[in-house]
Amino acid sequence: MKTNIYKLKTSGKLFLSLTLILFTIVSCSESFLEIDPQQDVSMSEALTTESDFATAIIGCYDGLQDRSSYGKFFIAVADVMSDDVKAGLVTNRIYDWHSYSGSSADFTDLADDIWANYYRIIDRANRILEAGSGLDVDEFYGQAYAFRALAHFDLVRIYGQHYTYSDDASHLGVPIVTAVDVLAEPARNTVAEVYAQVISDFETALTLIGDDANSFYFSQNVVKALLSRVYLYKEDWENAEAMANEVIESGDYSLVEGENYSSIFSGDHSSETIFEVDMTVVDNLGAAGLAGNYVINGYNEFLPTTDLMNAYEDGDVRKENNFLYDSTLGGGLYGNYRADKFKDILGYENTPIIRLSELYLIRAEAAYHLNTPVFIAEAQADVTTIRKRGLSTADAVTSTGQELLEEILLERRRELCYEGHRLWDLTRNKLGVYRDDCTTTACSIDYPNDGFILAIGEDEMEVNENMIQNSGY
Repeated sequence: MKTNIYKLKTSGKLFLSLTLILFTIVSCSESFLEIDPQQDVSMSEALTTESDFATAIIGCYDGLQDRSSYGKFFIAVADVMSDDVKAGLVTNRIYDWHSYSGSSADFTDLADDIWANYYRIIDRANRILEAGSGLDVDEFYGQAYAFRALAHFDLVRIYGQHYTYSDDASHLGVPIVTAVDVLAEPARNTVAEVYAQVISDFETALTLIGDDANSFYFSQNVVKALLSRVYLYKEDWENAEAMANEVIESGDYSLVEGENYSSIFSGDHSSETIFEVDMTVVDNLGAAGLAGNYVINGYNEFLPTTDLMNAYEDGDVRKENNFLYDSTLGGGLYGNYRADKFKDILGYENTPIIRLSELYLIRAEAAYHLNTPVFIAEAQADVTTIRKRGLSTADAVTSTGQELLEEILLERRRELCYEGHRLWDLTRNKLGVYRDDCTTTACSIDYPNDGFILAIGEDEMEVNENMIQNSGY
């Protein structure tokens, strides 16, 4: 079961059998509900074999493939709201958020869709965790804890301001949901409370999950890698450095060198991919997927900013891979280049969630803040490693102080562009978004800003009387 979870997938989107049972129960009479509580029925009847648990877990992975998650929008939002992209001549789907004019009822329903999809993942994970089967299914329980952690973390990033926005992270995050209750109207927890739950769930997952290094599902290394990211965002520098170090030093991954860089994003797996979303012929989203935002035969709505392209030195393989010359753009404000990191309009490319290169940069940033001679040397070495992977003739990083931090953030921008990081890298460092070659009305968005997070969707606001809307919407 540990190594063959995905082999249980057959065709189409595979939703949890227990969710289907729930829909049936909800449509039944009130007397039926009084006799058999809905969560008891779904747990006892839906998950009775290891195969049932494996199928249920696939439902969680299916949620990550959704276009509202790592299939497209969760990644795209953090990029289109940043200084790495500019709107093209014809733009619609997420232009509202690029132009900082989004609302709880934006016509794409983006705010509602992301919210609903992630809470579906959480619901599926909770149903697995509430299933007392008597079977040896610790692996699946561990996977469920990891899903619940990742979903809450992604939600709090996109609907809540970053951890240090307030001194004690007491500002509003998202509701923590750890039990199945379809009638609940949960209130929002603080960001501090959400992070505590995320860390607790990931730590519990570590006690249950195996150590297989398969990039398509949660393993010990995947959980540690994601924990290092959580600790980084929390500014728990010691734990961020330690977790990143464990994964780097495990020896299970290696950086893809030089001219092979593009293979990270074009194949099913690379030596540096720690966790990725599997996109098969059946599962892909086609032009509605991530590449469709950028490529010429997709919707080609967004273009790379000149500022981002100028951040690379000539000869850097990442510059050669991430951008494509296109004379049809006509130059001028729109330039002559398209973003080309994800190239397949059919959507067959797997979406990386976390890579080894990010772990080097997490370790570098955490080490910088730990600020001892040993840690500063580590930070310099890690940034140099990533920089020289892109351009072997690049100078080693020797800067210190604020200049070293700027070098780290610059390298994160170069290495992780279009993978859903830039906006949060800016805001958690209390920086604004400034667009030099701007094609919208929102060219300078100072920090702090209510617009750096999405509105709570209209659907949730209408049905949950305990929900509080984000400021500014």
